[in-house]
Amino acid sequence: MRSIVFCLLTLMLSQFSAPLSVTSAAEEEAKSYSLRYKFTPNEFVHYSVESTNQITVQLNQNKQTSANASNTLKHYRVISVNEEGNGTLETRIDRVKMSVQFDNATPATFDSEQPPEKDLEQFKPIRANISKPTRVVYSPVGKVIKILELNIGQDGAKFEEAKAPGKIDQEQKRRLGFLIPLPEEDVKIGDSWNDDLDVEVALSKTLRKKVPVRRTFTLDAVEDGTAVITFKTKIMTRLNDPKLSMQLIQKTPSGTIKLDLERGILISQDVSLDKAQVGVFDGKGAMRAVTTRVETLVDPTEVAQKEQATDSQ
Repeated sequence: MRSIVFCLLTLMLSQFSAPLSVTSAAEEEAKSYSLRYKFTPNEFVHYSVESTNQITVQLNQNKQTSANASNTLKHYRVISVNEEGNGTLETRIDRVKMSVQFDNATPATFDSEQPPEKDLEQFKPIRANISKPTRVVYSPVGKVIKILELNIGQDGAKFEEAKAPGKIDQEQKRRLGFLIPLPEEDVKIGDSWNDDLDVEVALSKTLRKKVPVRRTFTLDAVEDGTAVITFKTKIMTRLNDPKLSMQLIQKTPSGTIKLDLERGILISQDVSLDKAQVGVFDGKGAMRAVTTRVETLVDPTEVAQKEQATDSQ
């Protein structure tokens, strides 16, 4: 008798609980989210970026591989925020450690903390950008509104709006660095939004062509107040010339990005790419590119302690 009553109770509970779980799941799917950056004056946001890049070129039996790895520390400071929520961000690269290797040769290395006299010629452009400030005005959805360049004149150093054409376009192309574009409207889990831009390829030494590229972002999930966003990149026009396709082989990454909804700050970006192109040498040969980039929000105090521990070894 007890077993029969237990079975009946179990059946009744399952009948009552099932609609509740279905309703809860349906409500979660129907919920809309406003994805926005929330800029706070004088706020500092630090990131650590681990990158690897390997390119292999093969023609007949000849094969060459170049590989580089880097660790970059960077941050932005929120200078000001206007009534519309647009933030003026000052971005800086704080430190770069890098190694470059061809096949089995001894890697060439660079560390911006070392004296400049030790730099190899190939690394001098990198050092030139260390601690060089740039100010960009972003909207709460990551749109670049204005770029300010540091100009040094007789009256001293001051930031002025960049007048050179294409500056904003250039900043939009590298937006996958500090910020990513967010949707203007509220989105539900599964909704997507696009970010269109042009990438240039060289037709000759003097002639260039713009190729449309689309990045598609999707709100994949919301977990404990964190928006999980996936993205992929697609070339929007067909290129029949392998030499042109080869130039775009590293322009179609995909990955996962996490955004803290309450703070309005990117937590991490995990980006990767594995692409190959055949016929790059007049119909022969092949090229393969494999890249990874993991960008993580960090506590600057912890970073400094780790750097001191590493340098003392």
